[in-house]
Amino acid sequence: MTLLQLLKLPDFVSLSNLLFGISAISAAHAGSFDLALILLILAAIADGADGYFARKFGGGVLGEQLDSLADAVSFGVAPALLIYFIFGGEDLIVAIFAYFYAFCGVLRLARFNVIPTKMVGFEGLPITAACVMLASYMLLGGSLVRIDFLLALTLALSLLMVSSVAYPKIRNFKLLAFIAFVFFAMVLLFFIDLQYMRFFSPLPFILMLVYMLSPFLKVPLLSNSNNKRKR
Repeated sequence: MTLLQLLKLPDFVSLSNLLFGISAISAAHAGSFDLALILLILAAIADGADGYFARKFGGGVLGEQLDSLADAVSFGVAPALLIYFIFGGEDLIVAIFAYFYAFCGVLRLARFNVIPTKMVGFEGLPITAACVMLASYMLLGGSLVRIDFLLALTLALSLLMVSSVAYPKIRNFKLLAFIAFVFFAMVLLFFIDLQYMRFFSPLPFILMLVYMLSPFLKVPLLSNSNNKRKR
C-alpha cells in the first residue's frame, strides 16, 4: 500500500494545519507579523476541522501521529518563532521564554501519545488553545500588546500545558458555533480592513482568557460525556 493510499480526508486537513503553520513562520520571517498570526488562527480552525472529519468519515492509520506532528509545528514551534521574530532580536530573555514555550508544547504532545488517561476533557491546557491565546493577544496590536505581559502569558501557558490541571472540552453546539463564528469573523475582517479587525479582536482574546482561567473560575463548559481525548 502506497503512502497516498494510507491518507484519508482528515489527514489532508491535518496537512493543511501544517501548511498554515509553516506559512506563518515564513510570513513572520518576512516581517508580515499580522498575517502570520492570522495563519495560526487558520491552523487552529483546521485542527478543529480534522477532528470533525475523523468522527464523520473515519480516520486512517496515520491520523493521530500526523495530527501530533502538525500540532508540534503549528502550535509549538511557530508561536515560539513568532514571539522571537517580533520581540526577540538580540534579546536573550525573549528567546528563553519563546523556546521554553515550544519545549512545553512538544512535551505535552509527547505525554498525550504515551500516557493513557480516562479523563473526560483535557489534562493540562490544550496546545491549540495555548497558541490561539497568544495569537489573539498579539492581534490586539498597538499599546495593548506589552512585552512584559506577553512573556508572563507565555510562561503561564507553558506551565499550564504540562500541568495536570483539568480543562473542559467544549461540547455545547451553540457555544462551539459562536466561537467558530468569532474566529472566522476575525480572519475575514483581517482581509477586509485591519482596523476593523483591531476593533473586533478583544472579543476572541476575552473568549480565550475565559477558557484559560475556566478550571480556576469553575466555568461550566462541559455538556456531555464524550470521552475522546485531544492534545
